[in-house]
Amino acid sequence: MSRTCFRLTGLFLPGLLLFSAPGNLHALIQDQESSWPNERERGSYQAKIASTGKLLWQVSWETKVTKEQGRSHVEINEQGEGTPWRAKEALVWKKKFLFQEGPLEPDLQVQSVVGSRWTQDGQPVSEMDFEVDPLRKQISYRDSEPGKKPQSAVFPWTSESIPDELLFHWVRTLPFQEIGDENPPASEFTLVVSPKRRFRIKVQIQGIEMVTTPAGTFSCYRISLVPQLPGPLKAMAPRMALWCRTDPPNYWVRYQGPVGGPGSPEAVIELMEFKQG
Repeated sequence: MSRTCFRLTGLFLPGLLLFSAPGNLHALIQDQESSWPNERERGSYQAKIASTGKLLWQVSWETKVTKEQGRSHVEINEQGEGTPWRAKEALVWKKKFLFQEGPLEPDLQVQSVVGSRWTQDGQPVSEMDFEVDPLRKQISYRDSEPGKKPQSAVFPWTSESIPDELLFHWVRTLPFQEIGDENPPASEFTLVVSPKRRFRIKVQIQGIEMVTTPAGTFSCYRISLVPQLPGPLKAMAPRMALWCRTDPPNYWVRYQGPVGGPGSPEAVIELMEFKQG
């Protein structure tokens, strides 16, 4: 079973290596209120095959936010169960994200992502941790499975490097206040799936649509995500879309696109429940 089965949001990308480079993402983010209000949030979502409606997995999460010296310190705990793409059996997992958001220009600073997976009868499958050292500008990564030599690596970090597990939460930091422009600005970031799988992603807010999910009907910004593949591979780049509420804090409600590498099916991932306070 592939280690990447653990990564729910990164599985949809083909296995090609693109190196991180500085871009214009943070230059686009203007002064705005925090994307994470100082209160608890919790919610859940489900992933299904688009063509058949077959359930793949379901995840619930809870967010804790504290304020210190003008910065939002965010902790997100997730737990899920189901069968990720190419997994041979159903799994259960837990993940924990730690990051900070600045007070004026919300510069999202990822600190760490840790996670563990088990079989449904409690047998450990794998553990992963991803830790950022902003002073050394590097990421320390470790992935281990019982009975196998742990895989570890240290590689460059930039402020635009986003671990794939954090994608659905990170997207609410986009500059939605500029949606009134005739041509909303596009930006890029680096999606980190693993040390050898880092992808430049072009992201653009395309407009406003009404979206209905099991959690309700929402006015949403539609966001296009396109991997920037080189040369002739550009035409093969999967098309992905995310929808985020137009009302702050702009949490995401829907994703549509592939859920694995080449040949993986298109899936719809939808918000089932969202509560604040």
